[in-house]
Amino acid sequence: MQIKVQMLPRAEALLTLEIQPDEYQKFMLAATQKMSTKTKIDGFRPGYAPYNIVKQRVGEGEILNEALSEIISRTFAEAILKEKINTLGSPEITIKKMTPGDNLIYEARVSVLPEITPPNLVSLSLKKPTINIEEKEVDKILERLAKSRAAEILETRPAENNDLVKLDYQISIAGVPQENGSQKNFPVFLGEEHMIPGFEKQIIGMVAGETKKFDTAFPKEYFQNNFANKNCEFTVTVNAVYRLEIPKPNDDFAKTIGDFQNIEDLRKHLKENLTAEKQIESNRQLENELLKTIIDKTGFPELPEKLMANEVHLMIHELERDLANRGLDLATWLTNLNKTEAGLKKDLRPQAEVRAKSILLLRALAKKENISVSENEIDDEVKNITNLYQDNKKFLAQVKSSDYRYYLAQTLTNKKVIDWLKEKIVKE
Repeated sequence: MQIKVQMLPRAEALLTLEIQPDEYQKFMLAATQKMSTKTKIDGFRPGYAPYNIVKQRVGEGEILNEALSEIISRTFAEAILKEKINTLGSPEITIKKMTPGDNLIYEARVSVLPEITPPNLVSLSLKKPTINIEEKEVDKILERLAKSRAAEILETRPAENNDLVKLDYQISIAGVPQENGSQKNFPVFLGEEHMIPGFEKQIIGMVAGETKKFDTAFPKEYFQNNFANKNCEFTVTVNAVYRLEIPKPNDDFAKTIGDFQNIEDLRKHLKENLTAEKQIESNRQLENELLKTIIDKTGFPELPEKLMANEVHLMIHELERDLANRGLDLATWLTNLNKTEAGLKKDLRPQAEVRAKSILLLRALAKKENISVSENEIDDEVKNITNLYQDNKKFLAQVKSSDYRYYLAQTLTNKKVIDWLKEKIVKE
């Protein structure tokens, strides 16, 4: 087999492979056996007809065509192993010459994972962030918890600050009702200022059954572009006004929340939870800062377009999953932002580039420092995942696949590398 390698821009390579007939003949024999199981040939059991008999029946060109996929799969794998090329994804194959009894020639265009050299880490240093929980933060959580347990007392009086109001509204621009600009029986807690500025002030004083129209401007940076920085007309009908009877956060209240002896016991629990949440967020920010610091010190070649496209695809998938958890879909979300999917992909590319560089950096560091995971470590992780998702049979089938084990190996290795970097760079 003759192999010619040509490096291309954008971290791609073009391999030209020429395979002689005696090298691909074994694949044609295997293809013949496969074909004879599907083609009835008198005098022979399925799968047992000789090569020459099958060739007479279907033609040698058809046999070569049947064997082609296996020939390319095997020879391409041998070629990249021999040439020590780290490929990314599947190659694009172009057949240049394919005649039975003659040399088979094809081209394989493939993305190549660039090799990078990690910088010297000796001079790098990051300070470990400290986590401080103030009592007023616990107070706010306790207030929200008490409010979530509030009794809703229906009132016939006008709405006041700190009431719960349930209302219908329709937004119009220049007299035209807007799509995605209406809600039915929407709850508004007056005084929390979760609505756009000026909205709650208009609701105070309204009674159940009353309808009111008023104009108000949306903020410039509002997440729905069709409303952002525009003066809109609201048509609001109040359905009900409720007085909130909020329980006092005392010892009796603490006992209704869970197995707590008193309010101090509950506050301690809330503080521990808040500390854990801040610790997770702090670790995430520290890891991002850690990788960015090293990336800025590392020389990167041009990144493969396929690697960039894969990261953008993953980021969109993550966004879709996050939106689904909030009861939204990507198409509606993009419409609200007045954005196309192509525009979203363009916006995500800078972040995708950082993620792609992080992947290459972690891979290079794992190789340089000989950091890896054992099969036992992967087995333990599979067992943990299986215990968590034992009712999800579809996902469990995926977990047992070789592709998922490879994904876990990469994930666990990356975690080990990051932990190693923390020990080297992060100071108390």
